[in-house]
Amino acid sequence: MIGFYTEVIGLEHLGGFENHDRYDGVFLGLPNENWEIEFTVSDELPGHTPDEDDLLVFYFNSRFEMEAVIKRAINNGILPIKAKNPYWNKNGMTLPDPDGFLVTLALRSPKLDSDKLLSKQAISSGIQDWDSLLDHVRNLPYGRNANRHDLSLVLSEAKGSCSSKHALLKAIADESGIDAKLVIGIYKMNRENTRGIGKTLENSGLEYVPEAHCYLKFGQHRYDFTNPHSDISKIETDLLEEIEITPSQVADFKVQYHKNFIKKWISDEKIALNFDAVWQLRERCIEALSENKS
Repeated sequence: MIGFYTEVIGLEHLGGFENHDRYDGVFLGLPNENWEIEFTVSDELPGHTPDEDDLLVFYFNSRFEMEAVIKRAINNGILPIKAKNPYWNKNGMTLPDPDGFLVTLALRSPKLDSDKLLSKQAISSGIQDWDSLLDHVRNLPYGRNANRHDLSLVLSEAKGSCSSKHALLKAIADESGIDAKLVIGIYKMNRENTRGIGKTLENSGLEYVPEAHCYLKFGQHRYDFTNPHSDISKIETDLLEEIEITPSQVADFKVQYHKNFIKKWISDEKIALNFDAVWQLRERCIEALSENKS
């Protein structure tokens, strides 16, 4: 039961208690919110059964979060069902929890109504809500902006990198009071998770090179909006380290953090190549990757 609400739905374990007047309980929810769900168990069997109209509805800020929950549910053998109320079949998706109670997922994307610079730019571009912004940025072509410190160029130049795209999204999320974390992840860039670099790596004698990638986290789950085909699950099992950063840190700080990580990795793992050789190898991998995409 608890696994359904944490691992599938995405709630977090906030606390609990044991043997309190014959009751054990656990509190689930999201950090910094003013609500929580409490599940209790005692030595008495429950005397009620779920009804088709008993629904626990979770509203999501974006369809990407909703779709991720549905995917996790299906991967765990939990299939969506038809709700009794036709409204929820049109405006949501319903899942049964392990006890048979129904959980409905629905979209309620926050409006972009801040009068701050980046939000106003998005609104003037015809983007009115958070879900639409995620979709818009995700579908912009990949490309480095003329000034990596100016996040507004992602929208005005209609392109961006993993760094600039996610930094822009985080900045607008902050302007709109949306809970999102901007993260740098260092992962093992290898032939399995990064197609097109196999020969380059093979000639170096290394199985992987530590690469830095930016993405967002909503709650405990990661989301990659670099392009329409980005799939963060391809690198999640190969993550070596990740840190939360601010939008202003995606430029100089990210590069230096990446270089420092590689230097420490060379020392700790006793890599035969020096830093300059590894960094050049990394550049050749990126070049090979770009050629493979073209």
